[in-house]
Amino acid sequence: MKHLFLVAAFCALPSLAFAQVCPANKPIGNMLDRLHLQLLSAPTPQVAQAITQGLWDQWLRAPDGLSQDMLNTGMALRLDMDLAGADRALTQLVEYCPNYAEGHNQRAFVRYLAGQFELALPDLERAIALRPRHLGAISGKGLTHMALGQMDLARIEFAKSVALNPWSPEKRYLQIPGEEL
Repeated sequence: MKHLFLVAAFCALPSLAFAQVCPANKPIGNMLDRLHLQLLSAPTPQVAQAITQGLWDQWLRAPDGLSQDMLNTGMALRLDMDLAGADRALTQLVEYCPNYAEGHNQRAFVRYLAGQFELALPDLERAIALRPRHLGAISGKGLTHMALGQMDLARIEFAKSVALNPWSPEKRYLQIPGEEL
């Protein structure tokens, strides 16, 4: 029920949101660099998972309160499996903050869940262009290519994911039966 209120609030939001200009992304580059270096040398999957959570904590920090509300609403609607509502909220976010990678990544995830794989790919590409080491977008792009039956393209993305995170679950898609990576 609370999500219905949020959806109603966001239906009235476009005039407010676009009267403002999305500020620049928060300066998280140095933190991301440190976390990516730690991830490369993580000794166990559990440590890698904790470091990966640190990356997500950074990626999920929207540029301002309005964009954070849009992101949170889109993600909450996705969790409720209101994929159409989530897509609308995240589209507002992408339109308001076109340079915020996580807006694109989350909308791609919603579109992936809705089986709209061709629509998910441009968002994933944009998220990766903005944050080239975004593990979620890279693995999401691989999974999207896989869903489209494009295994060669999927493996390219999975290899990128594993190069950034040796403990990546996508490693299993690169293994050849009988061989160990």
